[in-house]
Amino acid sequence: MRNKHYPLISIVFSTALAALCAPAFASDHRDSPYTQQNPAADIGDVFLFQGPQTGGLAMVMTLNPLSGSGADGTQPSDKIKLAPDLIYIFNFDSDGDAKADLSYKVKVGAGSGGQSQPLELRKAIGAEAHDAKWTGIQLGSGMTTALNGELQIVTGKTDELLFVGPRRDPFFFDFLTVDAPVALAIKEALAGGDHLPAAGSSELAFGRTDMTLIVLEVPDLGQDPLNYWVTVADGSGKTVDRMGRAGIQGIYLVEAPTGYNPEYYTPRNAAKHPTIGDLNNAYNASNPDQDKANYVEQFTYRFEQLEVSQSVLQEKVDFYLPDMIRWDPGQPKGYPNGRNLREDAIYWTLKDLNPFGVPADGVELPHIGTQRMSDRFPYVAPSIVQDFKPGNQLEPVFPIFME
Repeated sequence: MRNKHYPLISIVFSTALAALCAPAFASDHRDSPYTQQNPAADIGDVFLFQGPQTGGLAMVMTLNPLSGSGADGTQPSDKIKLAPDLIYIFNFDSDGDAKADLSYKVKVGAGSGGQSQPLELRKAIGAEAHDAKWTGIQLGSGMTTALNGELQIVTGKTDELLFVGPRRDPFFFDFLTVDAPVALAIKEALAGGDHLPAAGSSELAFGRTDMTLIVLEVPDLGQDPLNYWVTVADGSGKTVDRMGRAGIQGIYLVEAPTGYNPEYYTPRNAAKHPTIGDLNNAYNASNPDQDKANYVEQFTYRFEQLEVSQSVLQEKVDFYLPDMIRWDPGQPKGYPNGRNLREDAIYWTLKDLNPFGVPADGVELPHIGTQRMSDRFPYVAPSIVQDFKPGNQLEPVFPIFME
């Protein structure tokens, strides 16, 4: 019997949702063969919002997905780190050419064997912003934060704030509010791909899991329109993972779900990319300015599978490519104009592609994330294994937000 609190969603919406379900659905977690083997390079999600601490732009990148879950290839929350041979980059395009004009680069050292690692922040402009190498002007240095250790914040030369450490994965997609066939399909995709319980709520989309979070806030940024995406690059400047909009690879570049005809999921340019894994590796190694040349055919095909109306098909392709998040301070804040830590950006995307969902009476969608966020830097929720003072489940052993 259907739970009376679940709204009914139209059959067309159900079909579209079921068609896109696949392992790592609705996020960028474990999106390619390379990132599956290199979790410290695997971007799960990215966020961009006005930071309450300084009033400038705050940006978040998540890595080491599914930590603390016990899933194959993952580590406990107190073991996850960033990789010293990688460069973690926040990219901004200010002139609309989908090339970075400004970037903030983060790199760690090997450390002394524990979870704490030396940390450096750099700012790059122009050609140095675009090269994805360890270039730019040093803004500050310090240490990462260990699980249940003292909060470490790097303060830059112009009051930038940087945090790196284990915290709860902020991603959520609440599919308890869609009808039963869709919910079952998504649960199967999540459990089959990640071997995790998938309860479907904002608390349990991927189970209770942590990630390594990089949180950067820049006081003087965000007064003008910008395009934003994040990358992870190796020492030579080759990009090994990237992400802009929510769920791009989890929706458009996916393996065939169980029971679906795999021929329908073969890359459109199979001569160049024989498998979806090959396509995802290539996508991660490319830049947004190459998206329209390389991926219009693939995205158009997936939009057609998702029953996007032919009358708006080209409009949708043009909106989602190049793969960047737009920030415009003159427009209402909220996805897709930025992405804050509580937004169900996946629901927004599905609704945008196939706008036939009708919520039940009294149900407002999308829902808002329920994690224990803060209005103080670094904003993100405590780890799933956070230690609290004896008898107190609200006050950590060490402060986890700025005073």
